[in-house]
Amino acid sequence: MRLLVASLSALVLVTSNAQAQAASPIPVEQFFQRPDTSGAAISPDGRSIAIRRLSPHGRMMLVVLDTETQKSRAVANFNNADIEQFFWLSDERIGFTTVNIDHGGEVGQTGLYAIDRDGSNRTMLRATIDRPRSFADGYQIKYDFFGPTSFDGFPNWPKDEMYVISQYLDHSEMVRLNTRTGRISTIRAPSETYHTLLDADGQPRVVVARRNELMRSYFRDGDSWNEFDSRDFNNNDGYKPLLYAEGQLYVRARNQRDEAGVYRYDIQNRTLQQPAMIVAPGFDTDGRFIVGERKMLGYRFNTDAATTVWFDPAMKALQQQIDEQFPGLVNLISRGRQSTTPYVLINTHSDIQSHAYLLYNSQTRAVHLLGSAMPELSPQRMSSMNMERFAARDGRMIPVFVTLPKHAGKQPFATVLLNNRNMSERNGLWDWNAEVQFLASRGYAVLQVSPRGSSGFGAQHAQSPAAGQTPDAITDLADAVQWAAKQGYTDPARVCIAGGGSGGHAALKSLLHQPQVFKCGISWSALVTPRSDPDSERLQQLRQPVLLAYDKDGERLDYQQGRKLYEALQAQQAPVQWLDYTTTVEDWKTQRPRIDLWRRIEAFLATHIGQPTN
Repeated sequence: MRLLVASLSALVLVTSNAQAQAASPIPVEQFFQRPDTSGAAISPDGRSIAIRRLSPHGRMMLVVLDTETQKSRAVANFNNADIEQFFWLSDERIGFTTVNIDHGGEVGQTGLYAIDRDGSNRTMLRATIDRPRSFADGYQIKYDFFGPTSFDGFPNWPKDEMYVISQYLDHSEMVRLNTRTGRISTIRAPSETYHTLLDADGQPRVVVARRNELMRSYFRDGDSWNEFDSRDFNNNDGYKPLLYAEGQLYVRARNQRDEAGVYRYDIQNRTLQQPAMIVAPGFDTDGRFIVGERKMLGYRFNTDAATTVWFDPAMKALQQQIDEQFPGLVNLISRGRQSTTPYVLINTHSDIQSHAYLLYNSQTRAVHLLGSAMPELSPQRMSSMNMERFAARDGRMIPVFVTLPKHAGKQPFATVLLNNRNMSERNGLWDWNAEVQFLASRGYAVLQVSPRGSSGFGAQHAQSPAAGQTPDAITDLADAVQWAAKQGYTDPARVCIAGGGSGGHAALKSLLHQPQVFKCGISWSALVTPRSDPDSERLQQLRQPVLLAYDKDGERLDYQQGRKLYEALQAQQAPVQWLDYTTTVEDWKTQRPRIDLWRRIEAFLATHIGQPTN
């Protein structure tokens, strides 16, 4: 499919104006079903693209497309497992991991695998642990490179080999793994290494180890590893080595600033070089470098949206060309590190457009749509999102993303304050979000607040050791509602707070401490009594309507605590509603529990903060 695009509304599989203006609400299933296409990565030579796509039987499979012929074939398509991470090991070989294993199929357990790009020579390299998930979790839509999280720098691997961090009960170590045979070879490296930078030859050059609560950095000189930096692991000034290229080390550090920036580091003199290469006022520059065959090209990180700073003139010009062709979008571009082809992979998205993956010819400007995450959802029916900052009661500026219902005019809306599942992380990005768009489609304003204790906005903002539990964090959430009411966004008489995980716990605490602000609360998969929280027992005093939802598993601590709170509230005849879900592997395919939860949330909100006008 060739696209000649001049505007945002024309980009990807947009439906007719009649459908866009349809009065009937979009079915809840369309927001929360599994994405059709959820990731792509271009090979080092630029001749192939690996794509993670939904298979006909509802599993995430791996497809490889030839950039010249645009023909594709499935290379890892299992009837009993999903592809999760994937990354190019070489021009011919791909690494990937599997999750959500069902019995009676080709894949026997979760693990790390390697396969040739034509689908041959599949090898299971190592078993992995399938991390616990909540019934409410969706399938994450990821960006354009899927590398092992413990490695940065040049993703060049020696032929048919890769480096991995091997975890044992009492220690960890870095080893070399043959992707053809699965054989492991030990290498000489500092013990307890957890982070590694590979150089342009694909060899470990800088490592970081954790020993005796110290963060120790080492540089390899010949056969020797020499320590050049040591600091408190829990008070490290935001320091992290990011890349070693052309004899230069690049690190992230605060350097006596509130926000972390990117600096050159002088290994010989053990000092940061001034000035900072990259700073973003109001944001930490957490991200990763983009590299070519042997040199650094640019750096990608998040401000209010995903941002790329290019140092390479050719890539900077290419970015400008693509942004002019696709205005109003975040266009994340990547090309093969050793490519001589004109082909570029674009991951394009916005607040109203789900991620789409495009094959772009930089010479002819021709575009081929590889796939999009939610092709059934028209951007014209989605609601715009904006990031703002408001002054809390003590004057500190707090970030918040605001999404207002589409085509509703300016009016105070019934509002849902939606917490992050992990309150220690930033809440929101200028990106398409299923939960936010669903709520906005039902006529609610949505506030995504990053209260004190959340990361990404400087050291002072992240100062809280227990994000979402401190009085400051709870009052930040309440202050967001009062600010939104003054802006004319929110009807202060109709506000509900919701969240999963630690965000669900923060919702319950907000009901307790700010009953005049929040008229109801929704909490799923949350620990009710986390350690060192003095409010745990007092939550039984809640009197506002509460919806509690959990995975039905008597051995899970969150379920035990949630059930205990429900029974205590029910005994006091408080208006509490209970949901529990027994999740099967089939449910991960259909997203049945997640869809049911949000259908119940829709009914709960309509009952307790009023049926809004769509």
